[in-house]
Amino acid sequence: MKMSDVRISWLSIAFIALGTMTSIYLISQLKFDYDFEDFFPKNDPETEYFLEFRKSFETDNDFFIVALENEGSIFDSTFLSHVDSLTKKLQAIPNVEECVGPTSLMTYAVDPLFGGVFETPLLSANSSQSFKQDSVTIWNSPSYVGVFFGTNGKSVAINMKHTQMLSKEKCDELSKNIQDDVNKFQFKKSHVIGRALGQTLYVELMIKELALFISISLVLTTIFLFIAFRSGWGIIIPTTVVLLSIIWTLGFLKIMGKDLDLMLTVLPTILFVVGMSDSVHVLTKYMQELRKGKEKIEAIRYAFKSIRLATFLTALTTAIGFFTLVFSNIQPISDFGIYTAVGVLLAYGLTYTLLPAILILGKPKRMNDFAMSDDFWTSKLHNSFIWILRNRKKIWIGGVVLLALSAWGVSTIVVDNKMLEDLKDDHVLKQEFSFMEKEFAGCRPFELGIVMPNDSAIQSVKVLKQLDTLESYLRNEYGVGAMLGYAQLVKEANKTLNFGMEEYYVIPDSLKEIRAIEELLQQGPIARATGMAYNDSTRTLRISGKVGDIGRLHFDSCNQKLLVFMDQNCPDLSNRKITGTAHLIDVNNRSLIENTVWDLLISVLVIGIIMGIVYKSWRMIPLTILPNLFPLLIVAGIMGFTGIPLKVSTSIIFNIAFGIAVDDTIHFLARVRSLLGEGLSVHYAVKRTFLTTGKAMIVTTLILSGGFLTLIFSDFLGTHYIGLLVSLTLFIALFAELLFSPLIVMFFFKKKVKRG
Repeated sequence: MKMSDVRISWLSIAFIALGTMTSIYLISQLKFDYDFEDFFPKNDPETEYFLEFRKSFETDNDFFIVALENEGSIFDSTFLSHVDSLTKKLQAIPNVEECVGPTSLMTYAVDPLFGGVFETPLLSANSSQSFKQDSVTIWNSPSYVGVFFGTNGKSVAINMKHTQMLSKEKCDELSKNIQDDVNKFQFKKSHVIGRALGQTLYVELMIKELALFISISLVLTTIFLFIAFRSGWGIIIPTTVVLLSIIWTLGFLKIMGKDLDLMLTVLPTILFVVGMSDSVHVLTKYMQELRKGKEKIEAIRYAFKSIRLATFLTALTTAIGFFTLVFSNIQPISDFGIYTAVGVLLAYGLTYTLLPAILILGKPKRMNDFAMSDDFWTSKLHNSFIWILRNRKKIWIGGVVLLALSAWGVSTIVVDNKMLEDLKDDHVLKQEFSFMEKEFAGCRPFELGIVMPNDSAIQSVKVLKQLDTLESYLRNEYGVGAMLGYAQLVKEANKTLNFGMEEYYVIPDSLKEIRAIEELLQQGPIARATGMAYNDSTRTLRISGKVGDIGRLHFDSCNQKLLVFMDQNCPDLSNRKITGTAHLIDVNNRSLIENTVWDLLISVLVIGIIMGIVYKSWRMIPLTILPNLFPLLIVAGIMGFTGIPLKVSTSIIFNIAFGIAVDDTIHFLARVRSLLGEGLSVHYAVKRTFLTTGKAMIVTTLILSGGFLTLIFSDFLGTHYIGLLVSLTLFIALFAELLFSPLIVMFFFKKKVKRG
């Protein structure tokens, strides 16, 4: 062993130690964050419209709802007294701007002597003798039931609006204060929902799952590495390389000013398993050279030299598979692609610096002893290779049948999404949403903007009646609850001006009455509601409400019917646009198939071209691409047959899986070409490759699939499906590689030999 080798090894370790300590310090500054608005489409007209629209009104998701259940009827003095006390306490919490409960609801009337508006409580907690009449009034009013009173008559809701665009820290504080106050009253059952609470629960779950995934991945990879190398060094070396690559990547994340979001929480797990591949291939080759009788240093040099091109290409192609996600118009997915690609390249760099340094300075005696023992894999792989050659026709026929079935399955894939689709049904937040959808109006925001043609249009009886027709359609046909609309306010004001008589809950027929109503709508507490329904500076009407979280496909159909209805019945309201946070998430998913296909196509073309250029042969393009499109098509078919929808989270699996699966193909082809260059026949080169590189392919696939499989324990369905589908794809890719690559290589290279 030369002193220069030792000196370089120590320098490498010192440099890596310095970088690691710096990264650990940076990681200590990392935070967890989740903001679902990050999933809005970037540079999209729909997003730009919504951002301008809410400047005129308010955000549609900065709210809290506290629903409270009672044993019997809600018309119980003790229960309502506690509801009233809680409402007052919630109103006093910092950053709560508005808090309205069933006992703080007011009805408005005009003073017949002095004019002006005065308020009277809709429901008094202490006047049990009036409960019967109050219940009749409440259940005859569409603006109360489903908003403040549950449809089953056993629950009520306190509706709050808080300061818009609060930071995560303020959201956490607000959520805690609300839950603490609710818990003090010990209601039979309480339900709390809101964006701020959802964000808090998501972040807590992300932290828990990050620790869980890394722990499980560490255990699984330890088991697989021990099976492969039967040595502590065989476990320690690859694990150290991968752990340091994760630490460096997270440090780089902080340097770039990023925090860990929902997508990036799976980054350490993915790097843990993906970064292991190069180390396994290097160690496998190193042990093969020891088995041939080479000295340690000579074996190290030959191992790195013989597979340096293949490992570089695998790192590059895996990074490209992730990096193509940068073209996504969803920021978290774009960031995930960039930083995972960086992590893959960092893992490659550490493999070629830290790994040889450890091998040179350490004394992996047991690994060396195992390298000299009989190889369990050789006989198994030899028998498999003979079987493949004898059954090549059956293999081709089976492959064609599988592709045909998969193509049929792909045609049945559904592209759909829900607001809380990423949470499993037993998660507390999902259960709270389900309760709100069952007993109240729901939690998915509905927003419709309408620009008036001129300033006087809002006073037109004709326009107001069209608006009333539209609001009735939205309530009765579309299913919008908890609705706020200008026509509704006009009808309530007309009723108020006529001493609360029900028959005046209509749009009046005269301009004089309309002007009187308009004056009333600008007075006192009514003015705030008016400002949320009409902005006179932009001449924009807003109809807002809540609907059930049924899914994008349902609302796409509803939206088409709505626009047709407006064309036929509301000609003066033609300048309209459906918007809102939920709508923007739908917009993203609507273009998913096209984006997924383009991202995958870019990845396939770039990787194919790189292989063609590096090896100076067009044959390398189909040899690289064909075996790896096969598993993608099969998994897409499985998604179609099993009803797994294509959505934001599941759409990225194809890029991830292709970028990783192609690694085995590269190692296989690189080894074949190397042996052909040594003068071996095509048949013998393929056989030798199958027996040697095949072992590393199997071990790395077990590690990769096992690591990804840990993600199925996630409470986030998106993460669950990433783990399940990528793991499944890699298993199928391994079988496709072992079954088809030998046959494809012998077909292409045999033709080349014949022409020569």
